[in-house]
Amino acid sequence: MRLSSLALIAAACGGGDGGGDAPPAPAARPITAIAQPRGADDVIVARVAGRPVYGSCVAGQVSRGARDRRAALDECIAFELMAQEAERRGLTVTASADEQVKSALVNRFVETQFEATHATADSLGDVMTRWLDANAWRMHRPELRASSYARVVLDQNAPPEADAAARALAEKIAAALASETGLFGVNLRDTATRLGAGSPLKIEAADAPATQRTKLDPSYGDALFALPEVGRASGAVRTPWGWDVIVWTGGLPALEQSREQMAASAFPELRRVAFGAWVNALIKERQVKVTIDPDQLSKLEGGPS
Repeated sequence: MRLSSLALIAAACGGGDGGGDAPPAPAARPITAIAQPRGADDVIVARVAGRPVYGSCVAGQVSRGARDRRAALDECIAFELMAQEAERRGLTVTASADEQVKSALVNRFVETQFEATHATADSLGDVMTRWLDANAWRMHRPELRASSYARVVLDQNAPPEADAAARALAEKIAAALASETGLFGVNLRDTATRLGAGSPLKIEAADAPATQRTKLDPSYGDALFALPEVGRASGAVRTPWGWDVIVWTGGLPALEQSREQMAASAFPELRRVAFGAWVNALIKERQVKVTIDPDQLSKLEGGPS
């Protein structure tokens, strides 16, 4: 089961906000909310324990941001599953229409069974602990810079005349970009290819991932970290592999944060992951039979399947 967010579940098939307000007052009797078609042409695309999931729900989830029809279908299936589970557990709500009934049931179920027990970073237990341990390096993150380079390839022991020729070409490339801002790797590669055309010298161009300065060869790292802003090019730099011209293309600034700050920033995403696992556990616990009609699903409009 793939779920985009808790909000998408609450919104499925036209639901309410499911926020932190006081839960609705119980109705005098439990309300059953079986999905209803939006019209005569609203097809059944799946069944959850025999109850229908309609194409209108899938189309609605696509319009709310689901990445494709299958992801939207997964959200609608989860929505139907939780509505059934809420009814099975005797949760009651007041509402004025079938769609509001179903959304209210799901919101109430999520509030009482998931949100109440997953309210803080500490409530995620081992999931949060393992994530924090695996990402401890983020507490003291040095500056990371990504780059692109155009390299006139040359062995370190090349004769002086070969070194001079390679340097001259690299300086020509650097001079062409010296006054430019907002450069990307493609700009560097295009310039190097154009100026190196017809030369017997070999030119290599590539992108380098975001890396801290101490992990780079000093000649390359010093030149990269001396650049004043993203999108600027260095002069010609002698590295162990030849004469380089380097463009700073992105990266991450240095960051110092505590374990508690990391937990707070990671909590929303890890909570969404925990929510997906929780829904999967419900399916497994109840041994719910889910059947999908791929032919009907493929006929729906609103994005790729």
